[in-house]
Amino acid sequence: MKKFILIICALMLLMTACAPGDGNLDEDENNDTIDDPIDDSIDDSIDDNNTGANANNDIFDDEEKTLTGKAQGYGGEITVTVVVNGEDIVSVEAVGKDETEGVGSLAIDELPDKIEQADSTDVDDISGATKTSQGIKQAVNNALQSNIQSKQ
Repeated sequence: MKKFILIICALMLLMTACAPGDGNLDEDENNDTIDDPIDDSIDDSIDDNNTGANANNDIFDDEEKTLTGKAQGYGGEITVTVVVNGEDIVSVEAVGKDETEGVGSLAIDELPDKIEQADSTDVDDISGATKTSQGIKQAVNNALQSNIQSKQ
């Protein structure tokens, strides 16, 4: 019985994947746009509300700003200074005077450049300095979040 159900599910999946068309319900088989006044009015009302996926929420300006953020590292508080231009991270500087020399200090020296190059805190931690690396990334996120909150 289980095999039968599994086979039926596999066949249904195969038929769905092989179905003609690209799944775009706003176009006919000749790729001509189908006008739908109800759908268009819904889209217009969503756009007028300026919320959701169709929103034009300009949270980030195209001007250079200097932000600061703090978070806890391995040896104590880490403070970062982040310069942004719109959504672009221009520079990051980190200070953690109580981080372990030769370990946490490597993260203080190396991680800001990685964040700047990636334009994101989604970068690998510095090996051996996980707590300090996570503290730097959290401090940068805190700085960026303060910029977003000041816009709302």
